[in-house]
Amino acid sequence: MNNVEAWTTLVSPSSSRDPRKLAERAVRLEADGWDGATLVDSQCLMGDAFAILTLAAASTSKLKLGTGTSNPVTRHPSVLANLAATVQVISNGRMSLGIGRGDSALAYIGARPASVATFDRVLSMLQKYLRNEGVPIEESASMLAGGRGGLDGIAIANAPETSTLVWLPNDLPPVEVEVAASGPKVIAAAARHADCISFSLGADIDRLQWGIGVARDEMDRVGRDPKSVRFGAYLPLYPHSDVEVARDLSRGIVTSHSRFAVMNKSISGPVSESQRANLERVKATYDMTKHGDSSGSHSQVLDADYIDKFALVGDPDHCVQRIEQLVDIGIERFNFWTADLDGLGGESYHLAVESVLPRVPNRVGRVTAHS
Repeated sequence: MNNVEAWTTLVSPSSSRDPRKLAERAVRLEADGWDGATLVDSQCLMGDAFAILTLAAASTSKLKLGTGTSNPVTRHPSVLANLAATVQVISNGRMSLGIGRGDSALAYIGARPASVATFDRVLSMLQKYLRNEGVPIEESASMLAGGRGGLDGIAIANAPETSTLVWLPNDLPPVEVEVAASGPKVIAAAARHADCISFSLGADIDRLQWGIGVARDEMDRVGRDPKSVRFGAYLPLYPHSDVEVARDLSRGIVTSHSRFAVMNKSISGPVSESQRANLERVKATYDMTKHGDSSGSHSQVLDADYIDKFALVGDPDHCVQRIEQLVDIGIERFNFWTADLDGLGGESYHLAVESVLPRVPNRVGRVTAHS
């Protein structure tokens, strides 16, 4: 078993999105004992993720940082790799590039998620850029949106044959590429190219084991060493002595992450009839203008049993027991959504830091927390 990491987010559902406040939150998260923190790369909902992560890197010394998540559409792969590599250098090796097919960043400009074929190509190119292996110039040009490929007709006597980040220093490891995945085709693409596959399937062991199985089958098919890939999970973590409070706090995040299972209007992965009914309601009601917000009407369509299975809610001991079960099936990186720092959310966050975080199994190094 490899080391287990516990990450959380720089932005909780209702917290300030002021970049200066987010840098302050990074300092708080480091002091509270988290291994890493992510920030969604969604240009209409948030300030620039990479600029904010740079601020966070300059404000901390141990906290790992990542996008949770970026997408393959709004930036050319060379630009995305360049941004991630820059934060890697500034943070002295603490950057992780989390990427999915795209959600709110695209919905807020009227676009759908990238196709799986495009996503696969981008993952391959990102790894080449980040490892300074070079991308054929024609392949790089093919990913331009609104640009004109080819160098004919302009005054260049000698042009590069490959597209590379020529400035990359060689004293740091390449940026980790983490893929957020829920459907079988994206899981398979991640199995071919990613360093870490983080499933957005909730805390349901059956669904997570299914996702791990899909990934391992694909790695076996292409001859990739399974030890070269880590498995992670995006999970709402809302401990509270009153489980009804915990459920209410988690509703917005549970609903937004559940939607990934029905992104294309068909349900991916194994589900019970009860889970299917909940997902169908999410599909029919999701309000992107209230993305991730518990106040959205879509957050009221989930029943208690569904939330209890998808999220880590209720008594801290119960949350820890479920985390231990997930570690046992191979989850090594936990991307926890946690509550705001004030009010009932603050009570939940403090329980997460004081009664759950120090008990996550197989963590090495920063195993104690304080608030």
